[in-house]
Amino acid sequence: MRSMRKLAAGTLAVVLVAIPLAALLLLAGCRKQEEVFVDRNLAPDTQLTSAPGPYSQANYRVHMYWDGTDQDGFVVGYYFAWDDTTAQAWVYTEKTDSLFKALIDTAGETRRHTFYVRSVDNEGKLDPSPARVRFDAWTVLPRITDLYRENGPEDSLSANYNPGYRDTVLMGSTCVFHWTGADPDGEGAPVDFSWRLDSNASSAWAPETFASLTGIANGTHFFYVGAKDETGAECFPSDYRFVMNYSPDSEILEPVEPSGTLTVPNGQQIVFRWDARDKEEVEGLEGGVREIWIELDTGFQQRLEYAGPPYTGEWYFTSTVPASDPHFIGSVNLPTGGNKPHEFRIYAKDAEGRFETPSAELADREKYVFYYNYPPTTVILSPTEGQTVGADFTVTWQGTDLDGTIEAYQYVLDPRVNSWQQTEGTSVSYTGVEPGEHLFKVRARDSSDCWEVGYQDVTFYVE
Repeated sequence: MRSMRKLAAGTLAVVLVAIPLAALLLLAGCRKQEEVFVDRNLAPDTQLTSAPGPYSQANYRVHMYWDGTDQDGFVVGYYFAWDDTTAQAWVYTEKTDSLFKALIDTAGETRRHTFYVRSVDNEGKLDPSPARVRFDAWTVLPRITDLYRENGPEDSLSANYNPGYRDTVLMGSTCVFHWTGADPDGEGAPVDFSWRLDSNASSAWAPETFASLTGIANGTHFFYVGAKDETGAECFPSDYRFVMNYSPDSEILEPVEPSGTLTVPNGQQIVFRWDARDKEEVEGLEGGVREIWIELDTGFQQRLEYAGPPYTGEWYFTSTVPASDPHFIGSVNLPTGGNKPHEFRIYAKDAEGRFETPSAELADREKYVFYYNYPPTTVILSPTEGQTVGADFTVTWQGTDLDGTIEAYQYVLDPRVNSWQQTEGTSVSYTGVEPGEHLFKVRARDSSDCWEVGYQDVTFYVE
């Protein structure tokens, strides 16, 4: 019985001892699951060793240098980014420097950038505080160094080379433009170009340095071309001015009647002839003269239509037709005597609607200046210059008009003290004139109301 009690007591003792051991083992297992991982790898550190100063200005081609250290390992590479620090913006490299090309605004204005760089160590840990610098990048705008039209006046390889000369192109021709460009600070970097004609849409940016244009309308045009460098900066476009379609040309031939004269006698005809041409038609292209316009002074204009060559014609003027007749011409009288000149003008209009450009060359005359009606003249017969006469005397004269008749005379004795008088005769008598020096003046007026140019005068003495 005692033995059974000992066995039971021993068994209980074993159980009591076993329970604490099991509990200790259980507690030991729980503590091991609650342990926290401790990262003992120190992050690397990054420095920018050479870069633009903070908030300074630098050329868009900027060379950055950097370095990294790691206290408990070594740096294996670097990540850099421009402006954007999102995950996809970082670029990996193992270099410690690089030449970058920072973007610039299209107008060439400076643009602010922030450059970031951070190192990564041999265990893949990144520098949590990247090195960075903020600065303004600038560039010198690209430029167009030469712009000309093939075979135009500024094409140095053309027989038409004549710098500064106005460029006119035959209507219907193809225009080929050439240009060159440069980027002063691009160190040979490629330059792209874009062109347009007048206000039309611009071409896509491309490296080509020529453009061929067809179907250009009649008139004055501007061809523009601009350059863009690798930063995206664009220069202000250069322009080339040209005229499409030569103007037609006409010339006045010498008047047929009276030939080679500048003054036409009253009552006679003056006949003008002309000839015209259009360079496009002469060169075998479409074109031609469609109208000839003639003008006399400012009050007459006549349009003559042509269906094709020859572009010749004639027109006459005379005073012997009614004033309403398109051929009528009259004397244009001046109060001081004589006539104002007449201007006969001619100009052509081509098939494209372009009027002739007047020429200053006599061989290409579009204007003819002439007079119509000879003014009258007078000769004083007596007394003669310096003659002495009595208190009663008569002044006589004679008038001549080459192309008409004299209608009246205007005269005065001593114009400082007396008024002008008018007569149809050729003499006037005076009585009781005071002794001394006297001056007599006279002039004639013809049947076209044209006064003599100036006056005839004589100085004489009364006893």
